[in-house]
Amino acid sequence: MYFYDVLKTNRNKLNALEEEILKDLLENHDNLKGITVRGIATKHFTSPNTITRLVKKLGFTGFTNFKEALNIAKQEGKTVFETTSLDEQIIKTKQILNQEVLLQVLELIHVSDTILVNGVGLSRFPAEELHYYLEILGKNSQLFLDPHMVRYAAKKLRNTDLLITFSISGEPENIVVPATIAKTNLAKVISITGFAQNSLSKISDIQLYAMTDQTLINGIDMTSRLSFTYIVSLIFREYLKMYVKL
Repeated sequence: MYFYDVLKTNRNKLNALEEEILKDLLENHDNLKGITVRGIATKHFTSPNTITRLVKKLGFTGFTNFKEALNIAKQEGKTVFETTSLDEQIIKTKQILNQEVLLQVLELIHVSDTILVNGVGLSRFPAEELHYYLEILGKNSQLFLDPHMVRYAAKKLRNTDLLITFSISGEPENIVVPATIAKTNLAKVISITGFAQNSLSKISDIQLYAMTDQTLINGIDMTSRLSFTYIVSLIFREYLKMYVKL
């Protein structure tokens, strides 16, 4: 779809505030019809010019054009079937996934000697799934529950090794620190995070993004990792096609 193609191409041009505003607009697209540039600017304590610059950085002529393109993308998603929140997460994750980046991920997995996989909280489940897939593929994959062991393993990585790490926010210390250590040792880092720039994605060699809806229950993160699982399954399937003779 046009809208998500534009996002894939130009999203990296946004600064932190613009990323925050974009995420807000995407999460509240159902209410966009009545939202004005001034209204969204007031909500984020910034100026209307900031909103105008944001949408122009993304490749739209203005805020109205942005809203129209997003609405069309939303309607296109509904022409096949009525989507639910989880359905939309998969659809949008697929739309923002850059195929060239995916090929780079597959190549790094193929050539790396050791692959350390990391994820904390609910992100551990897609991390574990990827770890098991990598073992099935004959790769030297590592996964540790203890954060101290993760940091120790990151220190052992070298320039022929790879760290793949999962995080919705890309901000937890137990995620960012091992990635920083791996980078210091010249290992490659692939981040799989929510759709926003974050500390983890900024230090990663390759970034994959997933669309998610944040869910907190009594302060506990219960955000679905279904879109992460989709990416893991896609990596495994495409790796089989490219490198494994069945």
